[in-house]
Amino acid sequence: MAFAGYRLRSLTRSGAVLTVVTGTVIGYGFGWFGLYLLGVFFSTSSLASKYRARDKAPVDEIVEKSGPRDFVQVLANGGVGMVTALGMILAPNDAWLFAYVASIAAATSDTWGSEFGVLAKQKPRSIRTFREVEPGTSGGVSVFGTVMSIVGATVIILALLPFIEIDVTFALVLIALGLSGSVVDTLLGATVQRKYRCRVCGKLTEKKMHHREPAAYVSGWRFLGNDAVNFLSIAAAATISFLLLR
Repeated sequence: MAFAGYRLRSLTRSGAVLTVVTGTVIGYGFGWFGLYLLGVFFSTSSLASKYRARDKAPVDEIVEKSGPRDFVQVLANGGVGMVTALGMILAPNDAWLFAYVASIAAATSDTWGSEFGVLAKQKPRSIRTFREVEPGTSGGVSVFGTVMSIVGATVIILALLPFIEIDVTFALVLIALGLSGSVVDTLLGATVQRKYRCRVCGKLTEKKMHHREPAAYVSGWRFLGNDAVNFLSIAAAATISFLLLR
């Protein structure tokens, strides 16, 4: 899977290497089921990233990283899954399994919300100020993006059905846990994620360099970039799941 991702330019070389490490740990902790669910996330997220890629080109001016995922992005999305796998190895408990499911659902929910949300016909609004912001701005929400976040989490939960028997109520709880990660990501993005303003074009951006010039720091915690926000939001969903279902 890592090799295919590298050849399809969904992963950098470092991203492919860490994908192998991530898959090895998750496979050891959760067996083929863990790898299967990781594969569902990776394949659907890669397709979402490539869908109407040309229409998303302007967003690349705003987001911190674009293009193939590097090892930091893989760690941001799969690091929590590795922690839950290690928890299952060291202290077996079904709560670790559902924390892993919640982490994958959260990662997928956030990815789908971001990748499809930028294609909404109407501009998103800041979850903090409710003012219109440019598509791709962290902390921005739209009806279409929120719907796609729910769909992303639902895809992961539906993928469980051939392997785990769950009722409708429990499925809805797991979907909500996945969506909670996307919500936390949006809240952190709107409040404490670092932001810069380009000295050349004046655009608000997550990039430290814009138009080959150092961008001016505007707000947020300087050490908290998009990858850290992704990791924390996924960790939040997994933690809530573990505490709720242990």
